[in-house]
Amino acid sequence: MPKVAIYCRLSIEDRNKSGGDDSQSIANQKSMLRDYCRERDWEIYDIYCDDGYSGIDRSRPEFNRMLRDCEKGNIDIVLCKDQSRFSRDTVVIEQFINDKFLEWGIRFIGVADNADSDSESYSTMRLFTSAYNEMYVKDISSKIRRTLAFKREQGQFIGSFAPYGYQIDPNDKHHLIIDEETASVVKLIFDMYVSGEGYRRIVNKLNEDGIASPTESKRQKGSKYVNCNADSSNARGLWTQSTVARILANEMYTGTLVQGKSHHISYKNKKRKKVDKDEWIRIPDAHEAIIDIETWSRTQERLNTHTRVGKRSQELSPLSGKVRCAVCGRPMKRNVYYNKAKTIKYYGLQCATYKTGAMNCPNKSSISGLVLERKILDELNGIVVKYCQADDIRLLDIHSEQLKELEKKLSALKDKHDFAQERLVKMYKDKLDGAISDEDYALFRKSLSDEEQKLSELITQVTCQIEDCRKRQENIEGQKALIEKYTHFDKLDRNIADEFIELVEIGMTNEKDEREIHIHWKI
Repeated sequence: MPKVAIYCRLSIEDRNKSGGDDSQSIANQKSMLRDYCRERDWEIYDIYCDDGYSGIDRSRPEFNRMLRDCEKGNIDIVLCKDQSRFSRDTVVIEQFINDKFLEWGIRFIGVADNADSDSESYSTMRLFTSAYNEMYVKDISSKIRRTLAFKREQGQFIGSFAPYGYQIDPNDKHHLIIDEETASVVKLIFDMYVSGEGYRRIVNKLNEDGIASPTESKRQKGSKYVNCNADSSNARGLWTQSTVARILANEMYTGTLVQGKSHHISYKNKKRKKVDKDEWIRIPDAHEAIIDIETWSRTQERLNTHTRVGKRSQELSPLSGKVRCAVCGRPMKRNVYYNKAKTIKYYGLQCATYKTGAMNCPNKSSISGLVLERKILDELNGIVVKYCQADDIRLLDIHSEQLKELEKKLSALKDKHDFAQERLVKMYKDKLDGAISDEDYALFRKSLSDEEQKLSELITQVTCQIEDCRKRQENIEGQKALIEKYTHFDKLDRNIADEFIELVEIGMTNEKDEREIHIHWKI
């Protein structure tokens, strides 16, 4: 008796399109597929349901749980209402139904559209069906983008959550009204800053008074808002300087509705891409202002006069990501500053927990980056003198395994690219023979051409990575020769830090009035 995985999916678009028709609902899909198994005496291993997920989304939780069970060998048949419930992504269809499922010995069945991977006719129609399903998603995505753009231009708020200080009007979800409780906090922040107070004093005032931060305020009010950066943040639910800075730079508090700051890269890629500031959509007087224009202008004037001197260097700091506070374990953040003539650049390192103002860490003092670099160099040179003989020095080639993986990946991509080209040629012959119409050929050629182009771009990327890896391998011999020639380091750079340093911990000042520095070496 085969073990069956029942997979059901319903996207928000499908639900809205149904207009109350329950024929596509999750419950209906379950019922139909259970009956299908019962009629054939098939054993249902598990039922997997993704409600509210697009068919183009590859991060569907239940979908991925099912794939893991498939790979473990727990499933013989994957059963869906139709192929589009499984996925509307052509690449996913080919990757699993036409590749992995064959490797794992799994049969795919779509009941409503007679999809069956054991059928020869299905192998011919699979590509056409998946291309049509993907075109459907692309069309829906395009329509949604146009609708949202129109609403922005009409001055309608389309965000899921109102900015701190506002709330969504219960009578009109596209309009903002003032939240009196949090609006007073926004006014306090602007008033303190305009009167000359800095970020740190504002943060300390808010935290000492027990005022809930924007994220915590939403949580207390039962909002479904989730801060994706909460786990990596030092804030732990409290106010931080970065939060205050964002509020001071938010034009929404003047009554101007500002939207369109970013958008999804494509209907397939849900990562956000920033939009140039001059392309943002601004609608003045769209809602009641919390901050008057004079206060806003004075705030922006002060913000603009407190920008950092010079532009941030593109060169990575030698110790970037390697220095932590020995007291709280958080990273040490870099502060760059110059002499009065702005000709000499210095930098210091300070505990991030204390620097952000989120909570107090007793390790408050900053340490000079140049002093720390000299301390590390002195200890490293001492180790070289004491333990290293030029004849015995060996550097680990860390790039060999990476090169093997990249070459393996490149080979697989080339195979897929060749296969895509073969399918294009075969489809063209089918068109000439009259097996498919000109319209079908044009439709599916576009899908295959996009796939081929994407593979070509990936091949180019991996080829560049391989060349870079080989160059680093060649540099190893140069590094060996350098150490053998000098066995002494005069300046700490990124290569030396990566080669020899695992972690540097900065502690408090000891009884001898010396800063505690603990260096964890890789050697």
